[in-house]
Amino acid sequence: MDNRAGLDRETVDDALDVLRDIVLWKLTPQRWEQVTLILGRLADALAAGDPEELRDAVADLELSGPTRALRIGGTETGGIPEPVLERRNTLVHSLSRDQPKDDDGRPSR
Repeated sequence: MDNRAGLDRETVDDALDVLRDIVLWKLTPQRWEQVTLILGRLADALAAGDPEELRDAVADLELSGPTRALRIGGTETGGIPEPVLERRNTLVHSLSRDQPKDDDGRPSR
């Protein structure tokens, strides 16, 4: 079920911003697992039309971004894994679908 009625534009815009950023992130496999869980929360909040949980998930996702340094002996970082990218793409499509469009067809801000 798709229920965006209670979602405010600012929260949706914030979600889209961070979802666009994650394709550039370089994270350890463990951090990508954390991102995957947060994307699941974001999808559930979107499906339920739960603005509070959506805001919480977006904030957690923003905080899951790359850090400047790895721990000593830390695992190498890598780009976005394919399953995470697919989930991210689905969320971007869902969030963008009902956004007002500019003259060039892109979501307006």
